[in-house]
Amino acid sequence: MRRALLIFAGLLLVQPACAVSLRAALDQAWGTSPQAQTLEAKRAESEAQTVAANSLLPGAPAVILSHRGDQLTNNAGLTEWEAGIALPIWLPGQRDARQSQALVGKSGLEASMRALRLKLVGELREAIWQVHQTQTQIQLDEARVQTAKKLAEDVAKRVRAGELAKTDLNLAQNEWRTAQAAVLLSRTRLLHALQAYSTLTGMTALPDDSAESAQPKPLPDDHPLLEAARQAIATAQAHVRLAGESRRDNPELELGMRRERSSLNDPYADSVIIALRLPLSTDARNLPLISAAQTGLANAQSEFNRTRLTLEFQLQQAEQSLQAADQLLELAQQQRAAAQENLGLIQKAFDLGETDLFTLLRARAAAFEAGQACMQQEIALALARARLNQAQGILP
Repeated sequence: MRRALLIFAGLLLVQPACAVSLRAALDQAWGTSPQAQTLEAKRAESEAQTVAANSLLPGAPAVILSHRGDQLTNNAGLTEWEAGIALPIWLPGQRDARQSQALVGKSGLEASMRALRLKLVGELREAIWQVHQTQTQIQLDEARVQTAKKLAEDVAKRVRAGELAKTDLNLAQNEWRTAQAAVLLSRTRLLHALQAYSTLTGMTALPDDSAESAQPKPLPDDHPLLEAARQAIATAQAHVRLAGESRRDNPELELGMRRERSSLNDPYADSVIIALRLPLSTDARNLPLISAAQTGLANAQSEFNRTRLTLEFQLQQAEQSLQAADQLLELAQQQRAAAQENLGLIQKAFDLGETDLFTLLRARAAAFEAGQACMQQEIALALARARLNQAQGILP
């Protein structure tokens, strides 16, 4: 595992820096998504359904060949040959229903693609800000290492001068070691976060426009998930209509030629065959098909209502989270300023010998925690904006 992380870190270092947009990252994620490839493949299926709906026949024609003779009975010379073709025929209104179904299927496929893109960009937003969060933590931890190192060196000088006890040096050095360990842990978390982002997009360069602006607004009617649910209703309605227009199997028109004779002494006679095969409509055939289509429509309508309620709830949550993140950042900034001021005063007192090292270390820890909370809250605010855009169905 450690070797894999080192190899991945080396790839990050040798890769040239380049500007990447969130839209470009989404396109990369789309290209590597198995679900996206499946939807792209369904384009051909949708085109095939359109071709079938626009064809002259609802199905494939059939060739008819038959022979009748008395060779195995009295062998009087009775012979009959028949050759023809059976053509299925559209039922009234069935072709229009099939064409509408194909058209709705195309729209539904496009809506499904937009819904999947929204899902992918949501995963991207989370992955990107996870990387930013760990990068920020590394900056904080590295700054803590530098200050802890400087403190340990100053304490060592004062121990040698007899101004402080050896226990104070041990405290300062342990603080330095703790800060170094935190840097190592943060760097490992960063590699994991970058691996997750790279797995999603196939690249390591982060978008340079990941910081999004967001404004609260009502749930849009063209939200990709809402539109996908709406298209599912249209698809189910098309199925209901097609089931209603297909209450029997397709009739068949048979066209053929017959060549026959009654005995060996009779000449062959040729005739033309025109026949119509008309299946009957029965409840045993139709009720299960119609009921299944109507059940699908009811499910699609219920799913649409559930999707709308879920999206409205998620949007409300995202707006409240953004408001809270803004207020928390303001409080964190105030706490950071107070902790820094307090640290400055205690540092001066320690330099003058008016306070002990333990008090200084507590002030340093409080200042570090306040700075960490402030910077992490800045990340949380940016992520809250991205999540609000996600809840509103905004695509880059």
